[in-house]
Order: sequence, then structure tokens, then C-alpha cells
Amino acid sequence: MLLLLSKTLLRNRIRSSIALTLVASVLCFFVVLPQPAHAQLGLGGVFSAINSVIGIITNTIGPLLQTGIGDLKLISSVTQAFSNFWQTVVYPLAAINSALSLAQLLMRTFTPLAQSIANINVSSAMLPNPTSLESVMRDSSTGDFSTFDQDFRQTYQQIPAPTDIDPGDRQRVDMSDAMSMDVLKQLKAADDVVGQTLQAASLIEQEATQDAPGSAAFLTGAGIIAAVENQATMQRMLAALLRNEAAVLAESNSMLKRHADAVTLFRNDAVSALK
Repeated sequence: MLLLLSKTLLRNRIRSSIALTLVASVLCFFVVLPQPAHAQLGLGGVFSAINSVIGIITNTIGPLLQTGIGDLKLISSVTQAFSNFWQTVVYPLAAINSALSLAQLLMRTFTPLAQSIANINVSSAMLPNPTSLESVMRDSSTGDFSTFDQDFRQTYQQIPAPTDIDPGDRQRVDMSDAMSMDVLKQLKAADDVVGQTLQAASLIEQEATQDAPGSAAFLTGAGIIAAVENQATMQRMLAALLRNEAAVLAESNSMLKRHADAVTLFRNDAVSALK
């Protein structure tokens, strides 16, 4: 079909060139032709010249114009066939409108529900320091870690001085605080990524109801990228959870070791007392 359209356009251009050449030749003929004196040319000569021009236009240029008009009609029919093919087979308008209606219905149904869930206030702390810590924990920001560290220490107290606690217990307390803070910071970062993912999903929803046919592949690609990024965040959170579980296991083992040290110390003190 594209080959037929190209041949038609080429033939139309050739015929139009011929027509223009003939018209130019006729005009040049009348310009170059010596103008006879009024007394030498009667009314019969004037009418004869006019009839000659009319004959040239009717017999030569007229068929070319009719052929050009026919070619234009053929081009119009081919273009309309292409348009019908794209609208009924490649991108059927009925199916596209149905998909757009479904997307708009889903947006109207689920977007308010998701927003209402996100806006639920779950803060529960009552005292000043815990309230401040809870607020920082839930602000979905990674730019206030220093404030978070300060609020955490004020809520859960500073590490005891070396003179007030066994060195091993002091290390275990420090490590427990560190692992807790690590996981909480990971949660803050994850909340930030979740917020960005929701914004991307909202943009994709809006574009899905407005973009022209043929752009679905680009929207699909954007959705896949957002899904992969969200999956990577979930994997990071899973890794943080596993690290926390490992820290809990290490803490349990350290307590057993601490009990063993206490038993050894008690045995040594008992033997020394019996001597």
C-alpha cells in the first residue's frame, strides 16, 4: 500500500509539471507574438485567437487537471483506509475508551481509600522525649538523623559510664542501641522511597487517562521501573530485619556468656573464701 501511494504521488508530480510547462509555453507564445495593428486584425481574428486559447485549455490542460483531481481522490481514499485500519484494528477506539473508563473508575475508587489509610494518625507517645522521637521516626525523612540520634539517647538514656557497668555489658548495651537505631533509620529511608513510589504511581495513573494511543509501552516501562525500585527497597528492609535478628541472637548468646562468667567468678570467690 505504501508503494502504491509513492507511485501515485510521483505520477501526480510528473503530470503537474507537464501542465505547468504547457501553460508557460502558451503564455510565452502570446508574449513573443508580434501585436498586429488594429486595422490589420478584425473581430474574426480576435475570436479565432480566443477560441484557440480556449481549445488549448479544454483539450490539453483540462484532462491533466481532471487526472490530478482523480489522483487526489485516490490519495484521499488510501489515507482514509490507513486511518480506518489504525482505528479499528491496531488501536480500536472502543477498546481504548473502555480501558480509559476502567482506569478512571479505579482511580476514583481506590485513590481516596489509599489516602485515608496514609492519613491515619497512629502516634501514641505521651511524654515529651518519646513524643519527639516518635515524630522523627515517622517523618519519612533521611535529612534529620542527627535529631533522631539525640531524641533516641534522651528517650532510652545514655550509655552508662565505665565505672558504673561491667565492660562487657557496656559493649552489649552500645551494640543493642546501634542495631535499633540502624533499623529505625532504614525504616525512615524506606518510608521516603514508598512516598516517591506512590507519587510515581499517581503520575502513571494520570498519564494513562490522557496519553494518546501508542504510549502504553512507555507507561508500562515506567511502571516496571517503579516496581523494581520498590522491590529493591523491600529487599533492603528484609536485609535490615535479618541483621536485627542476628543482633538479637548475638545478644542472647552474650547473656549466656555473661552468666558463665558470673558462675566462674562465684566459684573462684567461693574457693578463695574456703581457703
